[in-house]
Amino acid sequence: MQTSTIAFAGILLSCTLSVATIQAQSVSDSTVKQLSEVTINHAQRSSINKINVPLRDLPLTTTAVSSKTIEQRGTDDLGEAMKNVTGVRANNTYGGFQHFTIRGFNNFVLLIDGVRDERHNISTSAPSTNLANIERIEVLKGPASVLFGHSALGGIINMVRKRPTTEQKADFSASYGSFNTRRMRVGAGGALSKNLLYRVDAGLSATDGYRNAGVNTNNAYLALEYTPTTHDNFYLTVGANKDHYATDAGIPMLTGSKPAPGINVNTRYNDPADFLKNTTTSYQLRYTHQFSDALVLSDQLSYSDDNIDYLSTEELTFNETLDSLTRTSPLYFNHLTRPLQNQLELTYNTHTGQVEHKILAGYSYSNLDRKTYSANIYGDGLYATVAVQDPILNQGYINYTPYQYKASEETVHGLYVQEWIKLSDKLKGLVGLRYDIFRGTYFTNKVDKNRNVTERGAETKIPTTALTYRAGLVYQPLKAWSVYGSYSTYFKPSRRIANNGETFEPEDGYQGEVGTRYDITRNWSVNGSLYYMRKNNQVESIAGGGYKRVGAAESKGYEIELQGSPLAGLDVNAGYTFTLAKYLPYADKSLTNSVAGNIVALAPKHMANLWANYQLKGWSVGAGANYMSDTYTNSANTYVLHAYTTIDAALGYQFGKLGLRLNVNNLANEKYFANAIYSNQFYPGATRNYLLTLKYAL
Repeated sequence: MQTSTIAFAGILLSCTLSVATIQAQSVSDSTVKQLSEVTINHAQRSSINKINVPLRDLPLTTTAVSSKTIEQRGTDDLGEAMKNVTGVRANNTYGGFQHFTIRGFNNFVLLIDGVRDERHNISTSAPSTNLANIERIEVLKGPASVLFGHSALGGIINMVRKRPTTEQKADFSASYGSFNTRRMRVGAGGALSKNLLYRVDAGLSATDGYRNAGVNTNNAYLALEYTPTTHDNFYLTVGANKDHYATDAGIPMLTGSKPAPGINVNTRYNDPADFLKNTTTSYQLRYTHQFSDALVLSDQLSYSDDNIDYLSTEELTFNETLDSLTRTSPLYFNHLTRPLQNQLELTYNTHTGQVEHKILAGYSYSNLDRKTYSANIYGDGLYATVAVQDPILNQGYINYTPYQYKASEETVHGLYVQEWIKLSDKLKGLVGLRYDIFRGTYFTNKVDKNRNVTERGAETKIPTTALTYRAGLVYQPLKAWSVYGSYSTYFKPSRRIANNGETFEPEDGYQGEVGTRYDITRNWSVNGSLYYMRKNNQVESIAGGGYKRVGAAESKGYEIELQGSPLAGLDVNAGYTFTLAKYLPYADKSLTNSVAGNIVALAPKHMANLWANYQLKGWSVGAGANYMSDTYTNSANTYVLHAYTTIDAALGYQFGKLGLRLNVNNLANEKYFANAIYSNQFYPGATRNYLLTLKYAL
């Protein structure tokens, strides 16, 4: 870890623990009423839909991963947290880039406190820092364009950060584990005055990593909530992270998805000079004014500055005798992403006779400035060949010189309205409509080694407008039992420009879903759903920077999920999903789609998850498993990640305010491959590993 980051964490730790010892002032609930966000029990309500009604009254499929589950499993990153969500496959590639397949499709939108993380919508994947400041992670499955705009077909993942509290709280934890893993967390919150609340968090995490794929993530977070009157609320958050990843090109496989004879899958073949660095600062300011119990106005302004700097071996090619590998495709890029976003919303609750209405109307604005620098790579280590067994990884000097950047300048205006209707105690409805105006300008400029522009390229403009909607009904034969059906649409603007200047039609699609939800008790529920999804106008990247059309695809399946506390002290999260996602023939019968009928890449048919944790008299025992069926890595279905099951376990004990917990992951030491790039370069899953955590909470 870098010295400056450790020093910052030490200062923050001493400050927060000092503040935590101060007697909190008495603050009335009415004075600090949290107008900016509904306070929820994640098993009963979700803020992801922006309407304060119980989940059983919504025709949607949602789930959440609580901070309790994150702590029980010793989870440190978003991909690991998604092991607890039915129907979501986490994909971690190149050492630190994360993306997700939800219900068979990789079109999703990542939110941070309800604000879009645009990096995933431009490049599909992006790094995510550790979870030190995360309170819970909410997932809405299926299209969500009505409230959150373009690109949300598979679903929404909303990372909800910890909020200020009226009572004084503080916690500190330290962890050590396999692969020389070290973690430290510190956080505190409470009242600074009658009207001002705060929360601070910091997390430091470092590991040498399985296969020496090291990760070092460092972040800090501040939240201030100011309530000058009972009708006004200001909520400010500031976050920053500075992360470093050792990149990973995986293990190249032979035809039939088999490893080469004699290759050691525990070896990482990247050059030691390779790197992935990510630094981010983000700001959010939300103002809420409550005119009355029925009418609330809110405005949320956000800005972030993100820098992803990357140099890595990407492709590994065997020689004829399969005893050496050549680093055939090194790549450098530097993404600079600066989105400015604003959401203005008005909510109104009213009645017409016996019918209850909750209406949300909003206007969203987004301005995205993105530059991606490319560079020529040179040095004695370029295109080096290394032995398969006992390789000497450092094969000489490598450096790079920038020569161009590709710019994306985008503005999006969105107008939307959503209404929840209670027609009777047994019948509720939800309807929504959104109109988006997307304007994108793209160009490539040549630069010198100091990144000064030497030649300006021609601009390509891609304008798109889209109307999306959702509609659904909930019928409740019993108060605890809901049956629902819904239909929703989505679109995704095309940002891809072929080498010949060709542009492509925007993706669009829809989902039809029927489901049921039964609240067995207040804290224990079971959900089931059947769905059909389709998306059109897909384009796939190919070697050399080109693209090819792969037409439409459909995904149909069902899932069942149990979540909650069936008994005092027992937490259970379990689920199973079946998904059949396939590419479809072209609508024009005179054309042939070579991948029609094939399974969509990275869309397994079967996934199952289980985690159960029981607490009794200070002791805590947890166990769980995750199953993934065969997963194709490309649209041609020529390579496959074979099915696997991993088992995790945990044991903990609480000594008053001090807790000790041991996590063991992949308890049975399953040998498997978890992800892939370039179709045939597979990533082995980590071998059995442990993590020991000591936590102190006030």
